[in-house]
Amino acid sequence: MTQISSAFTAYINVNILLVLAFSLWLFIRFLLNRFGMKHAYQTKLRLLNGIFLAILVSPFIALGYNRLASGGMLPDVLTFNLSDFMLSQYLNGRIGLHAGEMQQVLDMRETLETNLLNPTGWISQIIVALLLTGSVLCILRCGLGTFKLRRIIASSYAWRQFGNVHLRLTDQAVVPFSARGFRRRYIVMPANMLVRRQDMRIALAHEFQHLRQHDVEWEIGFELFKSLFFWNPVIHLWKRQIEQLRELSCDQQILKRRWVDARAYCECLLRVCEDTMRRQPAQAISLPRVSLVQFDRSWLFPSRLNLLRRRVDSALTAAATPAKAPWAHFLIVPLGLLLIWATIAIQRPQSWTHDRLMLSSIVNLERLEALNGNTQ
Repeated sequence: MTQISSAFTAYINVNILLVLAFSLWLFIRFLLNRFGMKHAYQTKLRLLNGIFLAILVSPFIALGYNRLASGGMLPDVLTFNLSDFMLSQYLNGRIGLHAGEMQQVLDMRETLETNLLNPTGWISQIIVALLLTGSVLCILRCGLGTFKLRRIIASSYAWRQFGNVHLRLTDQAVVPFSARGFRRRYIVMPANMLVRRQDMRIALAHEFQHLRQHDVEWEIGFELFKSLFFWNPVIHLWKRQIEQLRELSCDQQILKRRWVDARAYCECLLRVCEDTMRRQPAQAISLPRVSLVQFDRSWLFPSRLNLLRRRVDSALTAAATPAKAPWAHFLIVPLGLLLIWATIAIQRPQSWTHDRLMLSSIVNLERLEALNGNTQ
């Protein structure tokens, strides 16, 4: 039971970090735009992926920190805790709450964990059932998409090979996409694009750029991560940000080489989009891959349309010339340290401190005063 409780505590902490990290990312994006880096899409993508990686390793950082703290191997300066800080501010009169209300605020997460791990009421049972059902359905969806993707690749025609990158042709897909297995990486092209040589060159360049950026690996990892945190709205906003930056960065790097005209590039995107709208099934299964145009018929349809419009606008404007600011890549260092500090700050207190004993005494005195008032 202790291991389940620790795992659930880590789950809650990661959800809190998601909100904090995405808020931090919005602030960083605002600063980059203000300092003339609005079109530095590749830099932004690397920063966002770096923040995501910091969140993935945060449970291991928390585990190591808790073991060192429980063994008394950390100095006091490294044992900062957010709840202890709030309690000290309350005792100094900077938070205007009653002692009982402050106790409820500090015990809010522990109460939530208890209700979810040991559901007694029907509301708690429904919440737990929905979370488990949603995670199972998301994992099954990923598994079904992977199975369908493997079937498309297996039935496709082997065209060419460059190292471990295999080019294949198929009639089952209307959009060029890239995917990977354990050892091989694939670029799958619709067979009807063979008659459009310019579109074929653009699509191949686009998918090769995705492979250079390791976008397929990031996409697979993020899809698995999203299956566990599907109910958190931040994860869907994060997904949208990654998709936008990934495609804009890829478009920008291709146009930067100057071998294709921006107008021809945009026309290729629009033709592929038109093919998708004509031939793609209404209930298409989301596949763990990276496409030239992500244009699914789903409840996210408006956002896909907006992304395509933004890509066209970016290609026809100054986005083909990225901002030169190598220093921006080093922002990942302070961002990572800040997230590590936040990971430590939101951990549970290691023991009962003098401030917590004082708060407990104040709460008991308030209860005694209330009882005496009722007796009189």
